Amino acid sequence: MIYAGCDLGTISAKAIIIEEGHILATEILPYKSLPKQAATNVMEKAINKVGLTQDRIAYILATGFGKKAVSYADNDIPELLCLSRALHKLNRDIRTVIDAGGHSITAFNINSAGKITSSSVNEKCASGTGKFMEVMAHALEMPLDELSIASLASNNPLPITSQCGVFAESEVITHVNEGKDRFDIFAGISLSVASKVAAVVRRICVDQPVAIVGGLAKNRIVVRDIETELGLSFAEYNMDAQTVVAYGAALIAQERNSH
Repeated sequence: MIYAGCDLGTISAKAIIIEEGHILATEILPYKSLPKQAATNVMEKAINKVGLTQDRIAYILATGFGKKAVSYADNDIPELLCLSRALHKLNRDIRTVIDAGGHSITAFNINSAGKITSSSVNEKCASGTGKFMEVMAHALEMPLDELSIASLASNNPLPITSQCGVFAESEVITHVNEGKDRFDIFAGISLSVASKVAAVVRRICVDQPVAIVGGLAKNRIVVRDIETELGLSFAEYNMDAQTVVAYGAALIAQERNSH
């Protein structure tokens, strides 16, 4: 039978369709507004990839910040449960997980059975999240992907001292107006973000191997700086970092419908 998961975040919608645990289709759809429509569109795109109709899907679970807006889902489920289930299947050695998404940063431990044993979250401030990085890229007037790659070569990262996202943006604009190098500015932003992520992670016991998921996990300079800050290298799990939560939702959908 066929199952699906939809992870509706604040920046993008993700969908995965599976059959007997094997992935049939994945889709990521960035969006700016209308989350309910984004949830519908991302699932339609995934379904069209494999020539299905939605009535062929036996059970669908929604998760993520906007899970209540996924109108076609049979039920919804917390993100952390989806993450722990997916990573337990992808790499059973992983013991600490960092979820760096669009609106929050979460760190948690999982045991050998894939159960969550402790967690820490920072969701009161946007600073350090994927949304924060998008705002900073907009202030620098360059695509985020280009900034992430080009700034890897910076040898003079400019400090971003403000803890508040609004004030940090003002700092960045000041640097730009002073004619500072954009890649040095972004390298400084990356160090600031890495420090904030590491602070959340250190609230729990960091047990290696450690994995990072979420949109921020695809930002090469930030990942490098978080690894340096924590003194480790992230584990591999052979999946797009943005689709892990949706995969976990699909796996749990399969398990729930099988019982």
